[in-house]
Amino acid sequence: MRRKRSGSVPQTVRFSSDSPWMRRILFRLGALLLGCLPLAATEILCRSAGWGQPDFSTDPFVGFSAVRPLFERTPDGSSFHIAPQRRAFFREDSFAARKPGNEFRIFVFGGSTVQGNPFSTETSFAEFLRRTLQTMAPDRSWEVVNCGGVSYASYRLLPVMEECFQYEPDLYIFCEGQNEFLEEVTYSGTRRLTPVLEPLLSIAGHLQSVRAFVNCCTSTGLSENHELSSRPLLHEDVQTLLDQSGGLDRYHRNDEHTDAVVRHFRFNLERMTALCRQKNVPLLLIQPPVNLSDCPPFKSQFSEDTSAQKQAEVLQTLREARKRAQDDAVSALTLMQSIVRQEPRYALGWYELGQIQLTIGDLKNALTSFNRALDEDVCPLRMKSALSQAMQHVAGTHNIPFLNAHELLGRRCHGGIVGEQVLVDHVHPSFRGHEDIAVEIAVWMEQRGFVQSQAADWQQSARQVCRQAVQELDDTYFLRGRRALQALRQWAAGRALEPDLVNSTESEPTTTASE
Repeated sequence: MRRKRSGSVPQTVRFSSDSPWMRRILFRLGALLLGCLPLAATEILCRSAGWGQPDFSTDPFVGFSAVRPLFERTPDGSSFHIAPQRRAFFREDSFAARKPGNEFRIFVFGGSTVQGNPFSTETSFAEFLRRTLQTMAPDRSWEVVNCGGVSYASYRLLPVMEECFQYEPDLYIFCEGQNEFLEEVTYSGTRRLTPVLEPLLSIAGHLQSVRAFVNCCTSTGLSENHELSSRPLLHEDVQTLLDQSGGLDRYHRNDEHTDAVVRHFRFNLERMTALCRQKNVPLLLIQPPVNLSDCPPFKSQFSEDTSAQKQAEVLQTLREARKRAQDDAVSALTLMQSIVRQEPRYALGWYELGQIQLTIGDLKNALTSFNRALDEDVCPLRMKSALSQAMQHVAGTHNIPFLNAHELLGRRCHGGIVGEQVLVDHVHPSFRGHEDIAVEIAVWMEQRGFVQSQAADWQQSARQVCRQAVQELDDTYFLRGRRALQALRQWAAGRALEPDLVNSTESEPTTTASE
């Protein structure tokens, strides 16, 4: 009897379509493909019939009591300029009514960051971009129109964008996300998806068959006209909460409202994307920077079920942690970690934890803590993470060019944590920050073929031109900017002067709303 050798090499297993195992695999694969045929056929039908296409003709979230054009013709008809009645929120800018043949015309939309606050348009990244492009290609005319409106949210900028299509734009740039919570907007009457359908649309929202199905499942019994008529109507001019008496007290934690603001912001980005493609105007989305390390939360709030005694204990522990942080950072860290475990929704706890982590060199966790403090801030004067994620999602889904100015400026900050090294307050870039953004836009434009530089070292030359322009400004420009910065900090902290204080205190300057 022949024994089988224990060290023999096993024979290679060969798969054949005739084997039962392979037949089962092929059968299941065929069944899966067969099951997908109805979905594919439905998608083809919906695309052919136009069903399930997003309706971007109107804003279903809000309306306005009136909408006035931003630009008007000058008396001689030679150019357009910012209408005088709109200059409470916009700075003067103009462009030729008849576009020159060699001109490349850019419109930049946003809030006070775009405008250049707390200074003005002369030191904004829009102006620095114009100077940079002129340095790169001086044989061509470069027009960069600053459409930055103080406290203007995305829903107020969309009518301005629609207006500017008639002015022969070559490029749109949108940089906003800080102002979405400034005004009191009620979203109770807006269209919402059920918790089951919302993740479905997020995953398969690019399928028109899915959109058609969702449209059938939402707004049951309500006509589109009824929805539009029930929209809240906002005043034609911005009316921020912080400009009203006790404005800071009107901010409270409301997660449902926050979700609605994010949905509205995402819809606005989708809408401007669709409009730009319809008009064949390139669009660049820019995520604005926010101050993480040098800007405490504007308003922190305990959880609703936290007793007054527990709140007092937490605050006492926080004060103790601050004292210990000077000499014993490890002990202070333990105390702050206990605070955020007890009160994970208390924004100031996360900010103080981030400061201690930054002190001991734990940069990764410090960044996480600062971002959590940002998102738990009950008075969101800075762009929340959910808004940033919405912008990035829209850019990625629709293949829209995207520039993350927050990360860009973070490269100049320790650990990538944006702070006062590049920002002058909670959101506004320094002159160097505006310069960096302008150069980065120019780099993108060169890559896309919008501009061809005549020199390899154009970046250095462009930066020198921008800095020379700043040096040539008179002293009153910087004096006004410093005063505006002081007023802005008071306003952002909810300390805008009341009318009775303004009348009774001559030494105190009046404050105006800003981003």
